[in-house]
Amino acid sequence: MKKLLPIFFVGLLLLTGLFFFSRPPVLIVTDSSFNIIYGQFRMRLRQAELLFRLRRRVLAVMVSDQAGPEQIAIALRQKSVQPYAVLFPYRYAAGAKRYFEENPLVPMLVLQGRVVPPVQAADEPGPRVIRTDTNLDYYRAGRLSTALMDGPEGGILLYHELGLSQADRDAFMEGLKAGGFTRNPIFLNVNSDYAAWQNIACTVISGEASRFFEKNLKLPVILFSWVDPRMTPGGVKALFDDSPWALAEQAVKLLESGGEGEALASEIIFPGGHIENKALEKSLRALSKESLIGKNGEDL
Repeated sequence: MKKLLPIFFVGLLLLTGLFFFSRPPVLIVTDSSFNIIYGQFRMRLRQAELLFRLRRRVLAVMVSDQAGPEQIAIALRQKSVQPYAVLFPYRYAAGAKRYFEENPLVPMLVLQGRVVPPVQAADEPGPRVIRTDTNLDYYRAGRLSTALMDGPEGGILLYHELGLSQADRDAFMEGLKAGGFTRNPIFLNVNSDYAAWQNIACTVISGEASRFFEKNLKLPVILFSWVDPRMTPGGVKALFDDSPWALAEQAVKLLESGGEGEALASEIIFPGGHIENKALEKSLRALSKESLIGKNGEDL
């Protein structure tokens, strides 16, 4: 009997694999520029993880960085005639619209990210566009930044791109307040210079970060980025990733449920080995799952 058990489990794995591979796949449009940032090996691991989470394959559809709408539609048709769902990064929204015109019954989402899209007529046909939940992201970034401070003193600085909304600022402030930080943080554009680093206890960066890292400051950093965590400096304690691969599971489940949600929160990653205090890391992981608490104490 014991000799038959390994054979049984091998057979079960094979049958499970055949079942997963026989089902229509989820397709994600991507390009070489993204793959370099995200990491090819990391993508393979993510595909394996999603295979078991979604019980079907999730396939990358490689297109040229400069691919036009028709080229994108052709690449998708070549990958699968009838996919289960298709996810597009916002930079390929035109390709998504072209594919939608030919395949209106295929579930699909355009992942808007943090960009502000152009105004579109409400009755204009096209694929569904869903944004990153920046309010929840900034709230959680505020909560994490207070936990990363070394003691009660020191300030918190948020570097951001142009376009940080008042709602995002308010959400960040709410996160700080929930963490017991009662002072005003510093909001600066990523291209701004800052000199009083001795007064800063934690930095949050939502935008181009190279100028900051050139300073080689010994500060805990929360970074909004798709970059491979293994490529980040040791000071980066948390990454907010809203890439298509990070949001794929949430996006597919939203399509399956027919949900009317308007936004998906980023996946928060804690790079391995960057937080030496295990108790702190455990606390940060718990905080990273908090809901946005409104001014009246209710979850939003």
